Amino acid sequence: MVLTAFTWALVSYVLGVFSYANEEPRVITLEGEVVEGKVESISSGGLVRIKDLELPLDGLRSIIPDKRSEVTDHSEGKVILICGSEFSASQIRLIDEAIVFNSPGIGNVEVPIDAVRALRFGKLRRGSRFQKGLLNWEATKEVDSIFISGGSELQEVDGLIEEIDGNFLVFDRDQKLQTVPLNRAYGVVLASPLLKENERPACVLSLIGGTRIKADIEAFDGKMIEINLVEDVNMKVSWELVKRIGLKSARLEYLSDLDVLKEVIRPVIAFKRPWQRDLTVTGLPIKIKDQIYDRGLGFSSGTYVTFPNEGPYDLFIAEIGIDDDTLGRGDCEFVVRGGSQELFRKRVRGGDPAQLIKVDITGHDQVTLEVDPGEDLDIADHADWADACFLQTSK
Repeated sequence: MVLTAFTWALVSYVLGVFSYANEEPRVITLEGEVVEGKVESISSGGLVRIKDLELPLDGLRSIIPDKRSEVTDHSEGKVILICGSEFSASQIRLIDEAIVFNSPGIGNVEVPIDAVRALRFGKLRRGSRFQKGLLNWEATKEVDSIFISGGSELQEVDGLIEEIDGNFLVFDRDQKLQTVPLNRAYGVVLASPLLKENERPACVLSLIGGTRIKADIEAFDGKMIEINLVEDVNMKVSWELVKRIGLKSARLEYLSDLDVLKEVIRPVIAFKRPWQRDLTVTGLPIKIKDQIYDRGLGFSSGTYVTFPNEGPYDLFIAEIGIDDDTLGRGDCEFVVRGGSQELFRKRVRGGDPAQLIKVDITGHDQVTLEVDPGEDLDIADHADWADACFLQTSK
């Protein structure tokens, strides 16, 4: 039995390496058409040159460069900006009203403290008060929230950050300075709120090392990509660091950004798990056949979620598949309904490549996504609706 498992693991590894090496660079248009080829440049006017074509940047949904060899990120910290950018970070400092840190591949980064939403010095505790404070879009306080590690719970203290160096975090609490060793300072949520979704930049750049930058692309010369994150915060990033670029359009709405009208979760024999936004149902980055996606929905079998179609949008697009975290297991059916009418149904098994689907939702003001169990009931049905979005086509 051990030999069989090892043999299958070896075969899976070889196939994985083969597909990894042969994945072609490409762009995906808003309508879901795939254009293979290396992006040669992006002009300041927003024209993407690929082979002998020039495509408008705002007409694309994704840009996938050559396959990258992932670099292990040893930095546990994060610097989160008000635009939603999340930098993997180490050596975080506060110097003259600026946050300075080191990010893998990028090097030293300096941003004004007013552009920073949160700092994290340790690994994320899911569901913690820190995470809830970070996700709150509106500023509810005029002071910072400092989270201090200790026991099973994080202690939350209000104050104003005065100093961060390599050893200590100093903050003003009720006009008295208090000092916390940096190894006990879990994180800080600053009073600056996150920008609302319609105020955020149009692109998401996923980089080697775990950094995700939300920015507007200014230009790309074949080697360096120039981006603007928030006002007066610009940088250049090596194209070799970019794993994927997701682009936002006024004609496109990601379902993970929408409120829901109704949700039902009815597992058969598996544990009841809530569906996830931009993560698989187990809380990991969405990954199908070695391709990682920044946006999407993570379901388990027996999950039914209804979204409003207020665009009005006439097309639903997604790449569907069972997440790689099941190691090839899983068997389920992806279903799309417009009101009570079934518009799409497709059976998917673990290990299948992602399948691009386009479903006409014209005239339907509500769209329900559901996942039904297959032959193995709902065991390992970690169903991903990668890059799930509504689109207003140009027709």
